[in-house]
Parts: sequence; C-alpha cells; structure tokens
Amino acid sequence: MKKRNIKTKYIAYLVILIVACIAGSQIPGFFTVTNILNVTRQASTIAICALAMTLVLIIQGIDLGTGGVMAFCAMVSGFMMLNGINVFFSMFAGAAVGLIIGIVNGLLVSRINIPPFIATYVTGQITLGLALVVGKGSSISGMPDLYVAIGNRLFLNIPINTWIMIVLLVITTVILKYTRMGKHIYALGGNESVVKAEGINSGRIKIFAFSLCGLYSAIAGILLSAQMATVHPTQGASYQLDAVAASLVGGVSMLGGEGAAWMSVVGALIIGFLRNALDMLAIDPFYQNLFIGAAIIFVVGVSVFNKNKELEKAKVF
Repeated sequence: MKKRNIKTKYIAYLVILIVACIAGSQIPGFFTVTNILNVTRQASTIAICALAMTLVLIIQGIDLGTGGVMAFCAMVSGFMMLNGINVFFSMFAGAAVGLIIGIVNGLLVSRINIPPFIATYVTGQITLGLALVVGKGSSISGMPDLYVAIGNRLFLNIPINTWIMIVLLVITTVILKYTRMGKHIYALGGNESVVKAEGINSGRIKIFAFSLCGLYSAIAGILLSAQMATVHPTQGASYQLDAVAASLVGGVSMLGGEGAAWMSVVGALIIGFLRNALDMLAIDPFYQNLFIGAAIIFVVGVSVFNKNKELEKAKVF
C-alpha cells in the first residue's frame, strides 16, 4: 500500500509540473531567473512555516496561530533593533519568544487537554493583538541594513533565507528520521493509546512538536520582515493557510502518523509558484485563497478516502 501511495504521489508531482510548464509558457516572464529567485525566496518562508506545521500534523494536531506568532515575534525583534540592540541578538530574542509560545501551546494541549485548534487559535489571536499593541496598530520600519540584507541578499547565488530553510529542513529530517523523539512522533500520530500503553510520555512529545512549531514560525516571521524591510502586525495572515496547504499538498497526512519534512518543502514550492502565477495573472488575493482552500479540501478528501479504503481492506484480511 505504501509503495502504491508513493507512486501515486510522484505521479501527482509530475502532473503538477506539467501543468506549471503549460501555465508558465502562457505567462511572460514566469520562467525568468529573476522570477524564479523571487519565488524561491517567498517559498522559503512558506516552507519554514510548513516545516513547523509538519510535526504537529503528524501527531494529529494543527497550529492555527502561526500568523500571529510570525507577526508578534518579528515585531519583538524589530522593536529591539530600532532601540539600538544588536541585530543578531534581537533576532535570537524574537525566535526565543516563538519557542516559549510553542511550549505554552504544548502545555495547553497536553496538560489541560484543550483541543489543538482551539488552543493555538486563542494564542494566535493573543499574539496578533500583542503585535498590534507593540506596533501601535501600524507597521514599523527603518530596519538596520544588516537585517534587510539577511532577507534579500544572495549567497552562492541562492537567497540567504533559502539557506536557512535548508538548514531547518535538514534538522527536521534528522529529528524525524534518526532520533527516538522522531519515532515517538510518528507512533503518537498513529495511535496514542498504544504509545501510552508502552509507557511513553505522550505529553512530552506534544510539547516538543508544538515548541518546534512556535520556534520555526517565529523564524519565518523574522525572515519575512527582513525581506520586506518592515514589520506589519498582520504580515503572517496568509502564511497560516499556506503552511497547512503546503504540508498537505506535499503529502503530509492530516490524519496523523504519516509525512516527512521534504514533502512540506515540495508543497511549499508548489504553493509558491501557484501564488506567483496567480499574481502575474492579476488574480485578487482573496480569490487566491479560494484556490488554496480548495486544494486543501481536495487533498484532505483524497487522504480520508484512501485511509478508509485501507481500513476496509484490513477488515477483509
């Protein structure tokens, strides 16, 4: 069954590639080096958010507070820099705030048993409100040149934030594939009752997954503000939807227990090029979200259908 799913997935990627080539041939400038670098830079931010979402999706959770965390942590970093604090220390502080928020989410889910979508939605709204308070309802600008360079410069002809995404991809892959925690994450997503029966602390796994999600979301928000050379209180709004879409389109199962980091990155590239094509066609962002939302519904529907088919076959045998 797994082999068939993998083959189906690769066929889906091939179909998407063919459609992209056809669409690209109809849009002037779509396949230029400048546009591809621009999409890669934007997709890197989506990919980091998707990597954040991957872990919580595998454990049958979800984080609906990504946008608020991105905005608030970037606002913290920006506010510190504008007050003369070292750029790297400010970025580290913003990332640390994201980690703390993630830990809080993990505690709410594992200790108080609040459903993930409620816990993360509430913390997301709180952090969004805090971002508005810190920024006094508007954007803050005047960021240091070094900070802006991190978001826009190239290293070996590749955007710096893409390199950062690659580092996070490697870290996430190592965690999921080669560590005991990674094995526990998959096991928890497959069947929490079995995990508890084995004496494994499921709460610790949830806290780890949500804390890493918070950290990655903060990093994504900080890099996004560096790219824009400004921080806006609602800058992470669209990335919340894109993060979920990228993970699911890439092949991470919303039903838990299945998925890999590289899948989310592939999904992020697909979403990135899709949004870019829609932008070049002058499609309104609101309609773009309809396309992304439809993609999520389709992917989840197919995933549920395949899961039900597997269960039916298991009953037969």
